[in-house]
Amino acid sequence: MKKVLSVLMSMLLLFALCLPAFAADTVTAEVQTAFDKETGVLTLTLSVPAGTDLATLESTLRYDAEKLELTDVVYGAGDMTTVNKDTAGAVRLYMIWVASQTDAATLATVTFKVKDGATGKAAFEFKNTSATDSNDANIAFGFQSGDAFDIALTDAPPTDEKIPSTAGKYIAVGTVATVVIAAAVTAGAVVKRKKQDA
Repeated sequence: MKKVLSVLMSMLLLFALCLPAFAADTVTAEVQTAFDKETGVLTLTLSVPAGTDLATLESTLRYDAEKLELTDVVYGAGDMTTVNKDTAGAVRLYMIWVASQTDAATLATVTFKVKDGATGKAAFEFKNTSATDSNDANIAFGFQSGDAFDIALTDAPPTDEKIPSTAGKYIAVGTVATVVIAAAVTAGAVVKRKKQDA
């Protein structure tokens, strides 16, 4: 009986020691979006509240490469950061803190250019997200928007405004009309002078 109890106690002790490595606080990041219809620039800003104790974070942001072109990634926090954007439609974010992030902060701003003619909605999804705290314990890291979300788009502004094909015709007709009127006025003036001279 003592042997069984000692085995059970050992198992409980091992479980208690392993528990911090697998369970920690949950962190929910806010995803703010902004779309400038005039320039066709779309931005995603990721931020966390105070008290997160965030030591590492990595995630892949998938986006609609047929409608969007990734233009920039700017980090607002983290002591060591890197980004992998070699694959169209996916950008991998990596962040590491020497001292964990405990204050509210903007983590990163991701900027896209809406491609010409893109309409409807652009789909986004966070994949393979993982995070740890200052004790190297895994954090359940999520997003207020959920892992997948859409952003409504409008047509990107035209690169150049074309003159309608009928415009030249109207200009030509207007010019001809002006010449005819001017000629008629001149002819009338000449006839009037001839009558006065006679």
